[in-house]
Amino acid sequence: MRSSTPALSRLALPSTALAVVLAACGGKSDDAAAPADGVSSAPPATAGSAAPASVPRFADAHDVCFRAAAEQIGADTPVSEINSTFSADTGELQLCTVDYQNPADPRKLRGQRLDLATGRFSDPYDIELSVSGDAASFRLDDYVLPLSQVDVAALPAVIEAQRPALDGVYGSYAWTSVRLMPPGAFSDTHTLRLDLDGRLAANDVRNSGYLSVSTDGGTVVANHLLP
Repeated sequence: MRSSTPALSRLALPSTALAVVLAACGGKSDDAAAPADGVSSAPPATAGSAAPASVPRFADAHDVCFRAAAEQIGADTPVSEINSTFSADTGELQLCTVDYQNPADPRKLRGQRLDLATGRFSDPYDIELSVSGDAASFRLDDYVLPLSQVDVAALPAVIEAQRPALDGVYGSYAWTSVRLMPPGAFSDTHTLRLDLDGRLAANDVRNSGYLSVSTDGGTVVANHLLP
Protein backbone atom coordinates (compact mmCIF):
# COMPACT_ATOMS: atom_id res chain seq x y z
CA MET A 1 0.00 0.00 0.00
CA ARG A 2 1.29 3.45 -0.85
CA SER A 3 2.38 5.38 2.21
CA SER A 4 1.17 8.88 2.97
CA THR A 5 4.65 9.82 4.17
CA PRO A 6 5.80 12.99 2.37
CA ALA A 7 8.45 12.54 -0.30
CA LEU A 8 11.78 13.86 0.90
CA SER A 9 14.93 14.89 -0.91
CA ARG A 10 18.22 16.18 0.36
CA LEU A 11 21.03 18.37 -0.87
CA ALA A 12 24.50 17.68 0.47
CA LEU A 13 26.56 20.77 1.22
CA PRO A 14 29.26 21.85 0.55
CA SER A 15 30.20 20.81 -3.00
CA THR A 16 28.01 21.01 -6.07
CA ALA A 17 24.36 20.65 -5.10
CA LEU A 18 23.13 17.16 -5.95
CA ALA A 19 19.49 16.32 -5.31
CA VAL A 20 19.04 12.80 -3.97
CA VAL A 21 15.71 11.13 -3.30
CA LEU A 22 15.44 9.84 0.25
CA ALA A 23 12.09 8.17 -0.31
CA ALA A 24 12.23 4.50 -1.21
CA CYS A 25 11.16 3.92 -4.81
CA GLY A 26 8.18 1.68 -5.30
CA GLY A 27 8.63 -0.18 -8.58
CA LYS A 28 11.31 -2.68 -9.46
CA SER A 29 12.15 -1.01 -12.73
CA ASP A 30 13.05 2.16 -10.84
CA ASP A 31 14.68 0.49 -7.87
CA ALA A 32 16.77 -2.12 -9.63
CA ALA A 33 19.19 0.39 -11.06
CA ALA A 34 19.53 2.39 -7.87
CA PRO A 35 22.78 1.36 -6.18
CA ALA A 36 23.85 5.02 -6.35
CA ASP A 37 20.59 6.42 -4.87
CA GLY A 38 21.03 8.30 -1.66
CA VAL A 39 24.75 8.99 -2.19
CA SER A 40 25.71 12.40 -0.86
CA SER A 41 28.14 14.80 -2.49
CA ALA A 42 30.62 14.89 0.36
CA PRO A 43 34.04 16.34 1.04
CA PRO A 44 36.96 13.91 1.11
CA ALA A 45 37.84 12.23 4.35
CA THR A 46 40.43 13.75 6.59
CA ALA A 47 43.86 12.27 5.93
CA GLY A 48 46.39 11.34 8.52
CA SER A 49 46.17 7.62 9.22
CA ALA A 50 47.65 4.58 7.56
CA ALA A 51 45.70 2.84 4.82
CA PRO A 52 43.82 -0.30 5.86
CA ALA A 53 45.67 -3.57 5.36
CA SER A 54 42.91 -4.80 3.06
CA VAL A 55 39.60 -3.58 1.69
CA PRO A 56 36.60 -5.32 3.32
CA ARG A 57 34.54 -7.61 1.08
CA PHE A 58 30.84 -8.38 1.13
CA ALA A 59 31.40 -12.12 1.70
CA ASP A 60 33.02 -11.61 5.10
CA ALA A 61 32.08 -8.03 6.03
CA HIS A 62 28.62 -7.16 4.69
CA ASP A 63 28.02 -5.07 7.83
CA VAL A 64 31.36 -3.25 7.83
CA CYS A 65 29.89 0.19 7.07
CA PHE A 66 27.26 -0.11 9.79
CA ARG A 67 29.87 -1.15 12.35
CA ALA A 68 32.16 1.68 11.32
CA ALA A 69 29.30 4.17 11.54
CA ALA A 70 28.42 2.98 15.05
CA GLU A 71 32.01 3.46 16.15
CA GLN A 72 32.15 6.91 14.55
CA ILE A 73 28.89 8.49 15.70
CA GLY A 74 27.72 6.17 18.49
CA ALA A 75 25.16 3.37 18.41
CA ASP A 76 22.41 5.48 19.98
CA THR A 77 22.63 8.27 17.42
CA PRO A 78 19.44 8.62 15.32
CA VAL A 79 20.26 7.86 11.69
CA SER A 80 18.28 8.48 8.53
CA GLU A 81 20.23 6.54 5.92
CA ILE A 82 23.35 4.41 5.60
CA ASN A 83 24.84 3.47 2.24
CA SER A 84 27.38 0.74 1.63
CA THR A 85 28.13 -0.49 -1.88
CA PHE A 86 30.38 -3.30 -3.03
CA SER A 87 32.03 -4.16 -6.35
CA ALA A 88 30.13 -6.79 -8.34
CA ASP A 89 33.47 -8.08 -9.65
CA THR A 90 35.65 -8.22 -6.54
CA GLY A 91 33.15 -7.86 -3.70
CA GLU A 92 35.24 -5.03 -2.23
CA LEU A 93 33.65 -2.16 -0.36
CA GLN A 94 33.41 0.89 -2.63
CA LEU A 95 31.33 3.39 -0.65
CA CYS A 96 30.27 3.93 2.95
CA THR A 97 28.23 6.95 4.06
CA VAL A 98 25.99 7.70 7.02
CA ASP A 99 23.35 10.44 7.39
CA TYR A 100 22.29 11.20 10.96
CA GLN A 101 20.40 13.72 13.05
CA ASN A 102 22.50 16.74 13.93
CA PRO A 103 23.03 16.61 17.72
CA ALA A 104 23.37 20.41 17.79
CA ASP A 105 20.10 20.96 15.88
CA PRO A 106 17.73 17.94 15.75
CA ARG A 107 15.77 19.55 12.92
CA LYS A 108 18.68 18.91 10.57
CA LEU A 109 20.78 16.09 9.12
CA ARG A 110 24.53 15.72 8.99
CA GLY A 111 26.56 13.24 6.95
CA GLN A 112 29.98 11.60 6.94
CA ARG A 113 31.75 9.51 4.33
CA LEU A 114 34.39 6.84 4.91
CA ASP A 115 37.65 7.29 3.04
CA LEU A 116 38.67 3.76 2.06
CA ALA A 117 42.27 4.83 1.52
CA THR A 118 42.74 6.04 5.09
CA GLY A 119 40.04 4.15 6.97
CA ARG A 120 38.81 7.44 8.44
CA PHE A 121 35.54 9.31 8.09
CA SER A 122 35.31 12.78 6.62
CA ASP A 123 34.49 15.75 8.78
CA PRO A 124 30.71 16.09 9.21
CA TYR A 125 28.92 17.98 6.45
CA ASP A 126 25.44 19.50 6.50
CA ILE A 127 22.59 18.00 4.46
CA GLU A 128 19.91 20.42 3.34
CA LEU A 129 16.44 18.88 3.21
CA SER A 130 13.54 19.69 0.93
CA VAL A 131 10.07 18.19 1.18
CA SER A 132 7.65 17.42 -1.63
CA GLY A 133 4.16 17.66 -0.20
CA ASP A 134 3.05 19.17 3.10
CA ALA A 135 6.35 20.74 4.19
CA ALA A 136 4.76 22.34 7.26
CA SER A 137 3.94 18.96 8.81
CA PHE A 138 7.37 17.43 8.17
CA ARG A 139 9.34 16.39 11.25
CA LEU A 140 12.80 14.88 10.92
CA ASP A 141 12.13 12.70 13.97
CA ASP A 142 9.81 10.65 11.73
CA TYR A 143 12.72 9.81 9.41
CA VAL A 144 15.37 8.70 11.88
CA LEU A 145 15.86 5.82 14.30
CA PRO A 146 18.67 4.88 16.71
CA LEU A 147 21.41 3.00 14.91
CA SER A 148 21.31 0.40 17.69
CA GLN A 149 17.88 -0.71 16.41
CA VAL A 150 19.35 -1.80 13.07
CA ASP A 151 20.67 -5.38 13.03
CA VAL A 152 22.54 -6.06 9.81
CA ALA A 153 24.43 -8.89 11.50
CA ALA A 154 21.28 -11.01 11.06
CA LEU A 155 21.20 -10.63 7.26
CA PRO A 156 23.33 -13.68 6.28
CA ALA A 157 20.47 -16.05 7.16
CA VAL A 158 18.10 -14.08 4.92
CA ILE A 159 20.69 -14.01 2.14
CA GLU A 160 21.30 -17.74 2.39
CA ALA A 161 17.57 -18.41 2.18
CA GLN A 162 17.49 -16.76 -1.27
CA ARG A 163 20.22 -19.01 -2.68
CA PRO A 164 18.04 -21.86 -4.10
CA ALA A 165 15.84 -19.45 -6.07
CA LEU A 166 18.78 -17.36 -7.27
CA ASP A 167 20.86 -20.38 -8.31
CA GLY A 168 17.92 -21.61 -10.36
CA VAL A 169 17.75 -18.38 -12.40
CA TYR A 170 21.19 -16.78 -12.42
CA GLY A 171 24.34 -18.19 -13.93
CA SER A 172 26.30 -15.75 -11.77
CA TYR A 173 25.38 -12.96 -9.39
CA ALA A 174 26.80 -10.75 -6.66
CA TRP A 175 25.36 -8.70 -3.83
CA THR A 176 26.31 -5.08 -4.43
CA SER A 177 24.87 -3.02 -1.58
CA VAL A 178 23.51 -3.02 1.95
CA ARG A 179 21.58 0.14 2.75
CA LEU A 180 19.37 1.53 5.45
CA MET A 181 16.47 3.19 3.66
CA PRO A 182 14.33 5.86 5.37
CA PRO A 183 10.53 5.98 5.25
CA GLY A 184 9.14 7.18 1.95
CA ALA A 185 6.32 6.91 -0.55
CA PHE A 186 5.97 3.13 -0.19
CA SER A 187 7.00 2.47 3.40
CA ASP A 188 6.16 4.11 6.70
CA THR A 189 9.20 2.60 8.38
CA HIS A 190 12.91 2.18 7.78
CA THR A 191 13.99 -0.93 5.89
CA LEU A 192 17.24 -2.60 4.94
CA ARG A 193 17.81 -2.97 1.23
CA LEU A 194 20.18 -5.41 -0.46
CA ASP A 195 20.92 -4.94 -4.17
CA LEU A 196 22.03 -7.71 -6.50
CA ASP A 197 23.59 -7.76 -9.98
CA GLY A 198 23.82 -10.90 -12.05
CA ARG A 199 23.56 -12.64 -15.41
CA LEU A 200 20.63 -14.89 -16.23
CA ALA A 201 21.52 -18.53 -16.84
CA ALA A 202 19.13 -18.84 -19.78
CA ASN A 203 20.61 -16.11 -21.98
CA ASP A 204 23.50 -14.42 -20.13
CA VAL A 205 21.50 -11.17 -20.03
CA ARG A 206 22.40 -8.88 -17.16
CA ASN A 207 19.69 -8.38 -14.55
CA SER A 208 19.50 -6.42 -11.31
CA GLY A 209 17.17 -6.78 -8.37
CA TYR A 210 16.76 -5.97 -4.70
CA LEU A 211 15.52 -7.35 -1.41
CA SER A 212 13.90 -5.25 1.32
CA VAL A 213 14.26 -6.56 4.87
CA SER A 214 13.01 -5.35 8.25
CA THR A 215 15.53 -3.42 10.34
CA ASP A 216 15.95 -6.39 12.70
CA GLY A 217 17.39 -8.24 9.71
CA GLY A 218 14.97 -11.14 9.99
CA THR A 219 11.87 -10.52 7.85
CA VAL A 220 11.66 -10.05 4.09
CA VAL A 221 9.42 -7.06 3.35
CA ALA A 222 9.71 -7.12 -0.47
CA ASN A 223 11.50 -9.49 -2.83
CA HIS A 224 12.35 -8.22 -6.31
CA LEU A 225 15.46 -10.30 -6.95
CA LEU A 226 14.14 -12.35 -9.87
CA PRO A 227 13.13 -11.05 -13.32
